[in-house]
Amino acid sequence: MDNQQFIKDQIDRYLYQVSRYLSGRNKDDIEKEIRSLIDDMLDARCQGREPAKEDLEAVFAELGRPSELAAKYNDSKRYLVGPDLFPIYINVLKVVVGVIIGASVISNLISIVTGTFSWMNFGSIFGAALSAFAVVTIIFALIEWKGISVDDIFEGKMDEIFDGKMKLPPVPEKKARIPKSEPIVGLIFSGIFVFLFVFAPQYFGFWASGNGGYVSVFDIAVIKSITGLFLMCFATTVIKEIFKLIEGRFTIRFMIVTILCNVASVILIVYIFRTYPIWNQNFPSQFLTAANITDFPGLQANWTFLTETLFLGILIFGTAVETLSCIVKTLVYGIRSQEY
Repeated sequence: MDNQQFIKDQIDRYLYQVSRYLSGRNKDDIEKEIRSLIDDMLDARCQGREPAKEDLEAVFAELGRPSELAAKYNDSKRYLVGPDLFPIYINVLKVVVGVIIGASVISNLISIVTGTFSWMNFGSIFGAALSAFAVVTIIFALIEWKGISVDDIFEGKMDEIFDGKMKLPPVPEKKARIPKSEPIVGLIFSGIFVFLFVFAPQYFGFWASGNGGYVSVFDIAVIKSITGLFLMCFATTVIKEIFKLIEGRFTIRFMIVTILCNVASVILIVYIFRTYPIWNQNFPSQFLTAANITDFPGLQANWTFLTETLFLGILIFGTAVETLSCIVKTLVYGIRSQEY
């Protein structure tokens, strides 16, 4: 690689890192402005001669870390979460809380249609939104409280850029990148799922006309008593999706976090379903009565075992497929995109 190509490649790498921390409609214009600023600074420093590696290092050192430079262009405010993480925190919070509130509203509309509405249900909207806000905020606040730099977590040794050593990672190829829509969709579905489990478990069942309304598969009282454990499961998913959103590509770090979060989630859920009597023990008889079936051999005796085995089997299989897919994509595409 000749010197001009090397300088261009390093500038592209720096701008790519800056762009990952930018938010707003003017992102492309800001990138062009920063590129022009770098060119002007190199021209002023080199005075007509061809820029060298040392000149570019001096320019990068003057501009600062990519996250710090991007923060100057973002309109972020500083709360519990610092300027590096704040744009991502707000985006995640909007998605998660928005999904939870939307699911709460839909749940209340369904209860109106089915005649099971109670004004007390509106309390679930506030409770669900507050729980989602707390989970997301605590995760980001812990990162900020520990004083861990986003660059240190997700880029690795970014300080070396400013010690005379170029360590900007290359712009990853398209197959190694993770679209922002993917973690957002993951947060949406996990938010809906945890809301239904924690705040509307009665909708996991069926409507039995003349049989007391909804017949729930779960024991609602037990579900309500272990809300904290379900929120812990939700937190593992949020951590994984936040990491995916910030990392933006398949890396060894992302693979490790995915494996740890998936394992923790499976362990928690298996513990919950093996420890607590979550299933509605009267469901078989209520189902048979609603379906006008006098008897179904073995259903009552094997109800808990069959449902638990099926549910946990599907969960473990789906989690294993996701984990394996992440490992394969990291080994095939990710490692090649992390070469310096």
